Amino acid sequence: MSKPVDHRKTADPLTMANIELAFQNEDKKKRAAELVLANEELIFQNKEKEERAAELIIANRELAFQNEEKEKRAAELIIANKELVFQNEEKEKRAAELIVANKELAFQNAEKEKRSSELIAAYQKLVFQNEEKEKRAAELIIANKELVYQNQEKEKRAAELVLAEAERTKMMADIVQRNKDLEQFSYIISHNLRAPVANISGVTELLQMPGIDKYDEKNFMRDLSLSVKKLDSVIMDLNYILQLKKKENKEPESVNFSELLKDIKLNLSDLIKDNDVLIISDFSIVDEIPALKSYLYSIFLNLITNSVKYRRPDVRPVVEITSTRSAGKIQLNFKDNGLGIDLGSRGDQVFGLYKRFHNHVEGKGMGLFMVKTQVESMGGKISIFSEVNKGTEFRIEFELN
Repeated sequence: MSKPVDHRKTADPLTMANIELAFQNEDKKKRAAELVLANEELIFQNKEKEERAAELIIANRELAFQNEEKEKRAAELIIANKELVFQNEEKEKRAAELIVANKELAFQNAEKEKRSSELIAAYQKLVFQNEEKEKRAAELIIANKELVYQNQEKEKRAAELVLAEAERTKMMADIVQRNKDLEQFSYIISHNLRAPVANISGVTELLQMPGIDKYDEKNFMRDLSLSVKKLDSVIMDLNYILQLKKKENKEPESVNFSELLKDIKLNLSDLIKDNDVLIISDFSIVDEIPALKSYLYSIFLNLITNSVKYRRPDVRPVVEITSTRSAGKIQLNFKDNGLGIDLGSRGDQVFGLYKRFHNHVEGKGMGLFMVKTQVESMGGKISIFSEVNKGTEFRIEFELN
């Protein structure tokens, strides 16, 4: 508000005083209004202060709680600081170790850089070598194809050679066997034939002598007849063996062991009864094989009659016949409790022609020779196990086709 014009110079003092008083009253009113406003503001501020005081009380309580917590935290911090000091010391140690390790790492990095440059050079060389290898691989593929073809040809040749070798082995075995047979025949001719022929020749010369009386002539004729019969017997044996050899290509048939043994028992019933022979058989595993029935019959017959002929006089003769199957083979076992044979001194003669080991019974020594010949003719093998006065066991093996 603009200040009123001062008229004191022209008005009288009272007027001036009234004017001044009016001015002061107006000013007082303004101040009173301002004071009212100030009081209202002061009342509001007092209320605010009271509210703040209440808040400060709460805040002081909270602050007191926080101070207590801070004291606890301070104690914890003291412990933590001690731990931190210890950790810092450890870190310093680790830092010292890391400095050493960094130096080592720097050295290793330098070495790695050197190795890296070497590897780059090696890689370039490897690339070149790989290119060379690919060229060689292409060449090897061609060479392998050629090698495969050659190997196939070699396998064909090898198979042919195996067959040829098997055939050669068979031929050699046949030759060896034939040589053995020739040796047997040579022995028979030189011994078994020569003796009766020499006797016949000698008796013939004696009969031609002048002045021979009737009695001597009769004895000479008897000797001549015996020699002729012996010669005829040897010739018949040789003829039987030759016929046996010729039958090797005969077709086999299915032969039942149980039925075969039944027939043989029937044919040998008198021999079995007279000698109280006990025959035990077990063909439960194998009771039938393809074979030449006449050969198998002869094998059974010869081995059973041998067991009876060469029994121990004070022991009941027992013959055990069994069959087994193992590793692609069929095995026939003939076991007795007879006199047995000393294989240590005579084992190589057991299957020889005209070989005999007991002279108290009649026989020509052909039985086991015929058994071996017939077994081998059917592709089998025969072996013998024997002890004196403890019996004999024959094992015959046939391959399964």
